[in-house]
Amino acid sequence: MTKPNHFMTTCVRHETLELVPKWSIFGSQAKNDLIMATLKFYKSRNFQELIIFIAMFALTMLHEWMKMETFMDLIKGLIFFSLLYGQAQLHRRVLFPLFLTKRYTSYITLVFISTLIVSTMLFALDYYWIAPEIFANGESLFKGLLYHFVLCIISTFTMLSLFLVRQYSSELQKRNEAQLLLSEINLKFMHAQLNPHFFFNMLNNIYAVSLTDSGRTPDLILKLSGLMRYQLDSGTKHLVSIADELKFIENYIAMEKERIGKRCEIKFVVSDDIRALQAHKIAPLVLITLVENAFKHSVTTARKWFVKIDFSVVNDRLSLQIRNSMPDQNLTAPSMGLGLVNVRERLRMLYDGKYELSISSDAEVFSILLFIQLNALAHD
Repeated sequence: MTKPNHFMTTCVRHETLELVPKWSIFGSQAKNDLIMATLKFYKSRNFQELIIFIAMFALTMLHEWMKMETFMDLIKGLIFFSLLYGQAQLHRRVLFPLFLTKRYTSYITLVFISTLIVSTMLFALDYYWIAPEIFANGESLFKGLLYHFVLCIISTFTMLSLFLVRQYSSELQKRNEAQLLLSEINLKFMHAQLNPHFFFNMLNNIYAVSLTDSGRTPDLILKLSGLMRYQLDSGTKHLVSIADELKFIENYIAMEKERIGKRCEIKFVVSDDIRALQAHKIAPLVLITLVENAFKHSVTTARKWFVKIDFSVVNDRLSLQIRNSMPDQNLTAPSMGLGLVNVRERLRMLYDGKYELSISSDAEVFSILLFIQLNALAHD
């Protein structure tokens, strides 16, 4: 009689038991993915626009519901409202920005022309198709046209108000999310960016300078304390001035020059007068991560070691270009790339659709090019 293979039986039993949780986990993951996809759809702009369209159509045509007897009556009402809705969208997306940019003459003129055109189309629909019996009873054409003109204006500004309320709510939500992310990144920044090793090296450098050239010591101490103070103060703010951010970067680079200036070619060029940039605002501690990354990941002994930074602002558009030497393979930091991931995520949260970040590299040069539309945090 053959003895049972206990080893095989045990393995089969274990495999059978393990299949259940694996498939259970797979099913749970698929369910979570479905829920996340559904939530994403509900939060999408297209779905929200559809809900607004349906709600506004129901409210606008409320007084007409009792009179609708056929499906064609519903179609007529839908076409009539679609023209009103189209006028409101034209005002929101094309005309209202003229008002925001203080081009009042163009705004008033185009609003009058567009309203007159749409109201004439609405009047023609009523006169020839939707309700010709009203005008057949002797209703004044002028009063009919005036009624549609006023209706068009009221509907446009009512819908515009709803759009603005929704936009403000969306902006408020994004600002709250950005603030939470900023708090988290600020904590990581305190520990990972200007880390204790950096300050330790700076203090050693200051000590060495004090022995050979004590006259430079006070200035270096002020720069170091300025770095720490700015990091603590601005890390909790939503916006800071470009001038303050550049001063912080300038102090950081000055400290790096004291540390590696004799071995590394360092260039920092600002094409604008810093005082002229005082009015421009930017989210704090975004640029410094890219600058610090260039110093941290450019160390080389096999070729020329350099870090070159060019900064400019043209037509409220910030441009930051950073070029640094590629590090030697044996000097490459294991954390390389994590800082850039954090920067991408923060830019997406704060400047969604209003920034461009391109990264390229070859055997000798690593390049970063960043464009940001200033004073224009994402709020659509």
